[in-house]
Amino acid sequence: MHQDPEFILEKHGSLSIHVVRTLAQELISSIGQDPDHFFHSAGCEIIKDQRKIKVARIKVKIREGAKTVYLKRYNAFSWRYRFGSIFQSSGAVRSLRGAVILSESGIPTVHPLAAVDSRSWGMLNGSFFLSEEVENGKTADAYWREELATKKGKEGMQRRKRFVGAVGGLFRSLHQRDIYHNDLKDANILVRPDSSGGEQLYLLDLEGIRRYRKLNRRRQIKNLVQLNRTLGKYLRATDKLRFLESYLGPSFSNRSDKRDWVASVLRQSHRLDRRRNIKVSSLAMAGNAAGQS
Repeated sequence: MHQDPEFILEKHGSLSIHVVRTLAQELISSIGQDPDHFFHSAGCEIIKDQRKIKVARIKVKIREGAKTVYLKRYNAFSWRYRFGSIFQSSGAVRSLRGAVILSESGIPTVHPLAAVDSRSWGMLNGSFFLSEEVENGKTADAYWREELATKKGKEGMQRRKRFVGAVGGLFRSLHQRDIYHNDLKDANILVRPDSSGGEQLYLLDLEGIRRYRKLNRRRQIKNLVQLNRTLGKYLRATDKLRFLESYLGPSFSNRSDKRDWVASVLRQSHRLDRRRNIKVSSLAMAGNAAGQS
């Protein structure tokens, strides 16, 4: 990857470590020869443990104190994946690259600390992405349910209006800069209240971020559909229109243009919902058949 001046590349045994320059010595010492040891450390909180990824919240000793850090392990889950990894960057390095793209564009995200690759014969054994915790942050869906949906009266209405406007502004900022996030759902947007009574939004799951020379309409629609099928489940029609107004800016006043965007998002959302329902029904039928045999 293009080396950002904030990071340096260090070799440590079988590991290749892209690490933040100012904390390189402490972080490399904490990582040791095998980052997997973090998952067995005292106080480690496993957030997600799946076939392809594992995520934990850990404490890392740095200088005279400790930082709360999120550790994401990208598993080498098959021989096919390992062979393919010879020819492509790891998930951790792609995450670091995504963080750099956002930082250069002035779009908030988690602060990365290190991207670690473990390889043998050029093939990945696993990769690890370490980033600082965003204190008091909640995913957008949790924030809406717990902090906004329960607020009554004019204050609640104004807070919800401001929030959906901020989310629309975030999407607009991304797309105006020709940046695409391949999984821009509510759970990948972190929300933290700021001192002014508003919210600061941060993007997560950075490995799918890419900057294009020109972001096409299809990818823009895909991002809007991803949000509509997740956070959109909690929003009223008026909330969705406020989001779209913030996203489209001046072109929102063009009724034909606005109608085209709404129709495209709804059509694609319904198509994906139907596909999902067919898949769920097929799995249920297969389960019932297996139970009767």
